[in-house]
Amino acid sequence: MLLSPLVLLAACGQPAPQQTNTASAAPKETGYIARVQALPPGQREGVLFRAIRSSGGQSCQEIKQVEPLPTPASGQPAWRVTCIDGSQWRVALTDDGTALVTGAQR
Repeated sequence: MLLSPLVLLAACGQPAPQQTNTASAAPKETGYIARVQALPPGQREGVLFRAIRSSGGQSCQEIKQVEPLPTPASGQPAWRVTCIDGSQWRVALTDDGTALVTGAQR
């Protein structure tokens, strides 16, 4: 019991530790893109299908074809996904696990 007040007194007058800002502009790389690209085609299609369905692509009931698109300078790989109803979707991945899905085209 007597040590507690002594420890508190010893800390008096000490400057507060400096806080450093460790936030960076670039998102943390998780290896998500590499893991998706390494999947067998059927499993990769499952990832792309879930991304389309989660984005509101209710018309896509099944994937008919998947074509990789040229990777842009941003480094986000993308695929053109054609569903059995003829709708086409562009699905790009980010390394933080986000899928960017752009509209259905017929």
